[in-house]
Amino acid sequence: MNFDSEFCGRVPLNQTNLVQPHGVLLVVESGSWRILQCSENSATLLGIEPEELAGSTLHDRISAAQLERLAARLASVRDGKFPLTVTLNGHKCLLIVEPVDGYVLMEVEKLEDEQATFVDLYEPLKYAIAAIESAEGVVEASRIIARELKAFSGFDKVMIYRFDKEWNGEVIAEEKEAGMESYLYQFFPASDIPKQARELYRKNPYRLIPNVDYTPIRLYPVLNPLTHSFTDLSNSNLRSVASVHIEYLRNMQVTASMSTRILKNGKLWGLIACHHRSPRYLSYQECSVFEMLSTFITAKIGAVEDAQSAFRKAEGHAGIARVTESVFAAGNLGDGLGQQSESLLDLLQADGVALVQQRSVQSWGSTPAPADVQDLVYWLQTHGINRLYQQPSITAVYDGGDRFAEAASGLLALPIRAERGQYLLAFRKEAVRRIDWGGNPNETVRFESDGRRYHPRHSFQVWQQTVNGTAPEWTDTEEQVAETFRQFLLEYTLKTAQV
Repeated sequence: MNFDSEFCGRVPLNQTNLVQPHGVLLVVESGSWRILQCSENSATLLGIEPEELAGSTLHDRISAAQLERLAARLASVRDGKFPLTVTLNGHKCLLIVEPVDGYVLMEVEKLEDEQATFVDLYEPLKYAIAAIESAEGVVEASRIIARELKAFSGFDKVMIYRFDKEWNGEVIAEEKEAGMESYLYQFFPASDIPKQARELYRKNPYRLIPNVDYTPIRLYPVLNPLTHSFTDLSNSNLRSVASVHIEYLRNMQVTASMSTRILKNGKLWGLIACHHRSPRYLSYQECSVFEMLSTFITAKIGAVEDAQSAFRKAEGHAGIARVTESVFAAGNLGDGLGQQSESLLDLLQADGVALVQQRSVQSWGSTPAPADVQDLVYWLQTHGINRLYQQPSITAVYDGGDRFAEAASGLLALPIRAERGQYLLAFRKEAVRRIDWGGNPNETVRFESDGRRYHPRHSFQVWQQTVNGTAPEWTDTEEQVAETFRQFLLEYTLKTAQV
């Protein structure tokens, strides 16, 4: 079973109806300012019993000037959250306000007398941004980010966690205190952060858990009087944490945790994961520094990767120009490719290339035997592969792949006229890899006897996996270059009527 999509992703994380105790949640009706619900810790933090607070209005709780300021901000903010300082029942508080259809979510954070000043926050932020901007590559930028955020936040460990295409995460940078277990360069399976959790990370800048040993706080009343159901807490920073994740952190010997998203082109690229061995609370202002830095990190990673992609595209297009010129000069596709075989291999970033047309095979570099190439083309035809197709492990999908796995484990197929068996096939050699997993990926979930309740894995000791019969994948940019070249091959073949 794929626990990421089939099981873990089913947990309704936004419908917990519970919050963490370091703040008070208010659900306020739009327009009337009636408090529909409040968290049951209101007496502890604000000195107002939940039965008294729920049903009253904000008119009774904050000044007219503050209420007017709140209304003005809500009128100008259509989406997202904003902070507002108010005095509530004699306590100076910060409201984190989020408008929702028909009501407004307000997270109440008591402001202490000794709050960090603008200067306290700006100075480390300024130096961190300058350091990030000076980085030349993604890994170097990630190392700087981990170092600067650890120094700023005081967390025992800060990791930069990058997702692959299968949503497994790799720790590419880490700063930690002595005595803490290192996860640098280790992989964690996709089920550790399942689909629904990833979507919440994509929508919310950060997620703070000050103390895993907290007692969840219920909302009063239980049901939202407007919707007659649980209040959707998807975007609430106070939202309670799934018990399986709490158990996961305890198994890692972590007491406090904070995760900040890293996006690229609106998609989740990775996370900044912070761990602490004892309870640790960060104020909204301090969390906002993480949010701001994640924006700079996103821009930096995007700029670095875009620059690398642009360079590779430029190289690829130059290679296409050399090869196409050779083909036109030769007047024949096979001869033209052969005369620029080195450029062809470089263009497709391949160890070997085979051209199949008119039931004959021409090959350059490391490729399977001609008969094996012909069989592979027949397999591609029977599976309807008529567009660019890559497979990093031929043996995983093709029974005959074991015969030539060492010489050619990865395949990039460029169909020219698939219906006639005309293909250009690029191959990559086997690259035996040793993957260090943070715990056995085959034991990510442990079910109880009822088959419903489950627990995360207990051990995070390194579990090594050796991967054979696999080659490095072609990147998106390399695929784009290959597709441009495929279009030339198709147009040339049709114009010259080579069948």
